[in-house]
This record gives sequence, structure tokens and C-alpha cells, in this order.
Amino acid sequence: MGRRKEIKEDVMNHPFVVRLNDLQYSIIEGYAKELGISMAEYIRQQAICGKVEIKYPIVADFRQLENLTNEFAAIGNNLNQIARYFHLGGTQSEMMCEEINSCIAQIMEMRKEVMGLAGEFHGYYQTPVE
Repeated sequence: MGRRKEIKEDVMNHPFVVRLNDLQYSIIEGYAKELGISMAEYIRQQAICGKVEIKYPIVADFRQLENLTNEFAAIGNNLNQIARYFHLGGTQSEMMCEEINSCIAQIMEMRKEVMGLAGEFHGYYQTPVE
């Protein structure tokens, strides 16, 4: 009695040729690299699913974000009080100018801090596809 032939269901036995220009090729190659899959697999998923999603993990230190949020709120409150003072007819004084400049300096400093936090996590985008 002969050996039974095993049926392999996931054998790719239907070749499909696609011609791309240089720009199209580089775009698809870039997306496939981001996902960590072959270009053939990327094209296959696009054709079948219509969309291949790239998932980025969000990693954050919530204590730092909470502290920054509270600081932004305090600065915003100060600026709102200054704006209200001027809208009610308050006169511009040297102290007010110093307070405005102080708020702006704090905002710029916090902006640098936020950019630093974003920079730590920027670029870590390679995650397994689920």
C-alpha cells in the first residue's frame, strides 16, 4: 500500500505579478519594513483585508504627564487672570509685564520638557503585528 499524500492547504501555488514604479516600490517596501513583514505578505494583506494597520505602543510616565498638566493649568490660570485684569481696564505695569514674561518663559521651558519626553519615545515603533 502506498503512502498517503498530505494536502497542504496553505501552499501558495497561484503566483501574481505586480509591476511597480520606483516610488511605489519604495513606499510599499517602507511600510513592509515598518511592520516587519515581507513585501509579498504586505501586498497580500492589503489585497485581502484592504488595510494593514500599524500599531504603535504608547508608553508614558503618567506621573510626569500629570505634573506637566498641573503646571500648564496653573500657568493658564495665571494668564487668564492677567487677561481678565486687562479686560476690566487694568493698567499695564512693570509687575504685569514681568508676570507675563515669566508665564511665557515657563511655557517655553515646559515645551522643551514635553519635547524631551516625546523624543524618548519617538522612533520605537516596531511592534509585532497582531
